[in-house]
Amino acid sequence: MSRLDDEESADATSTLDVTPRTDERTRSRSGSRTRTYLVVGGIVVLVGALGLVVFNGLTDAATFYYNVDEAAAMRDELGDQRFRMQGNVIEGSIDETDTGVEFVIAFADAELPVSHVGTPPELFNEEIPVIIEGNFVGDEFQSDEILIKHDSTYEEENDARMRTAQEDAELRSSEAG
Repeated sequence: MSRLDDEESADATSTLDVTPRTDERTRSRSGSRTRTYLVVGGIVVLVGALGLVVFNGLTDAATFYYNVDEAAAMRDELGDQRFRMQGNVIEGSIDETDTGVEFVIAFADAELPVSHVGTPPELFNEEIPVIIEGNFVGDEFQSDEILIKHDSTYEEENDARMRTAQEDAELRSSEAG
């Protein structure tokens, strides 16, 4: 016996076995840990993806909606923030450009010049209520989407706004004629 061995220890007479254990209990523990990490990782990825979808949906839904007179009064507050604006296209103001169309939109006692990029909808015309989406750049409103009142679903969802816009369009039409 060497002087490092203790006579009373269990390994004093035999050699120490340092091989890893490979019985079923050891294997199932490490396998269940791996499965647990995979499940938790999958849940984290799923929750992250769902959060991203919800965030994008809320961002689109949070595009604010103003009448022309409200937007004109809040121009400094709105800055370059994207929002929707409702008004009526002024008669004689539509000019086609290489990139889209320019026109003047009005509501109540306010008028704003609009530069639209893209092809306007087929029903786009003078003296009709429209909703445009975009932002202020300098003194004009730059839009990339024009919505036209043309179906009953839109009217049902925005009945009060559409009545007010239609009344404004009729008033402008009678003043011009």
